[in-house]
Order: sequence, then C-alpha cells, then structure tokens
Amino acid sequence: MKEIISFASDFGLEDGSVGVVKGVINRVDSDLKINDISHGIPPQNIKYGSLLLMRAIQYIPQGVLLAVVDPGVGTERNPIAITTDWGLMIGPDNGLLNLACATVGGAKQAFLLENENWIIPHEGETFHARDIFAPFAAAYASGQLKLEEFGKELDLEDLTQYLIPLTDISDKEIKGEVLYVDHFGNCQTNVSPDELKDKNFQIGDVLSLTIGNQEIKAKWCETYQNDNDREVGIVVDSWGMVSLFVSNGSASQVLDCKDSSKVKIKVENSKLKVR
Repeated sequence: MKEIISFASDFGLEDGSVGVVKGVINRVDSDLKINDISHGIPPQNIKYGSLLLMRAIQYIPQGVLLAVVDPGVGTERNPIAITTDWGLMIGPDNGLLNLACATVGGAKQAFLLENENWIIPHEGETFHARDIFAPFAAAYASGQLKLEEFGKELDLEDLTQYLIPLTDISDKEIKGEVLYVDHFGNCQTNVSPDELKDKNFQIGDVLSLTIGNQEIKAKWCETYQNDNDREVGIVVDSWGMVSLFVSNGSASQVLDCKDSSKVKIKVENSKLKVR
C-alpha cells in the first residue's frame, strides 16, 4: 500500500519551489497523494516550523512527513530520515523534526540520505528539497526504496534537538515567552493554563502582564471575544496553551511582539475580578 506524503516548507507559493518538489514526487510515482500542511512558515524559522509540525502531526494521516525549513542547506548539516510509530519523517537535521517525533513517541531510527540512485544530479547545493528529500520521500512512499537502502544509520543522540523553553515560576511572577504568532496575530506563549490555575487564577480574572516593555491588564476569556475589541485578552488556544489575543484585531500588532518576546505575569496583587 502506498503512503501519503504530507509536505510542509517555508517556500511560499510565489516562485514555484513547492510545485517543483511535488512534481519530482509525482515523477517517481504519479499515483502518490500529497497533503500540503503549510508553505507559509516564515523563512528560515526553524522554531516556528518545529512547533507547526508538532501540532500538525497529531491530525494528519500516517505515512511520510516531508518537512523543509533549511537555512543550512548545502552545509555540513545532514539530510535525514527518522522512523517513528507514526511513520517516516524526512528533512534536514537542524531540529525541525524532533518535536513532531517526540509527540508521536520519539524517534526509533535515523538514516542518512546518501543512496546515489535516489539523488537527482545537481550543480549547486541549494535545493536539497528537490534533489534529495523529495525523491527519497517518493521512493519510500511508493515502495521502491527500503529503509535499509537509504544510507548509513545514525546515532539518535547525535541528532540536532530543538526544545520548547520552560517557564520560570516564582511566588511573584510567571516568566515565559511567545512561542508562535499565528495568521491572525494571536500570540501563543509557553505558559500552560495549569500554571495559571496553580496560582489561583481562573476564567474571568484580569491579570497584570508585562510584554516587552509594556505593562497591560488582560482578562482571561473563554473564547476570542473580549468585552472590548481594543483590549488584549488571554485564552487557552486550540493547542492547550495560553495565548494573547485582541478581538477582531492582532495582539502581535497591538503589543508589538513576535516569537521569543518575553512575557511576565504578575502573581502578587495582580488579580482583579470582573463582575
């Protein structure tokens, strides 16, 4: 049975790179199905891509994940394939794949993509998605290439890791950061709702926050609707994390924040009840 290939990249849709990669896949086997996850990952943003894949892997069909956010293309970083209980993940060894791997039970084996029979001859080393990743993904998905034929097996401990930064919690404050800004300008943080509840916060409370150099008040809401469209609120988002939002607006623009912006939630004397 042929595997579905799910494809994510930072290529955008303007210059044809996505179409070329998909064309290579279907030249290997025209019957292969390709599921596009996103090609709007911000350029070279491995962190964003890693988080996107971590979320997506829980909902996309099992098979082959082809993921490319590769600012180090052509350098000493390895092109790799990782086996998991979910299926096979193919991409650069730069931390892009490891959160998705962890989400589905961890990596089982890893292989270097070095079988010359499945590398497209190329002059430059700047388009490994076309020349290496796509043909290997297609060959495996179509049953033309076995794992042991990819190349040498790699030590899992040598793979590059990306880890989600942890919060720093004290009696006075919760220190975190923005992990991810979505299409709507909502700012997901690394703060969990349980961490707020542990400090006796609950839905309906107004919290004192510092975002960068701005001090604000934000109501903990159940949905993306706040009492005032112009005010920042917090909500538990669809991925189970605390996010900052502005109803019918962009929290990122209002707060001038982006991924990695620092967030502090004051604990002492910060809670105001809205009645």
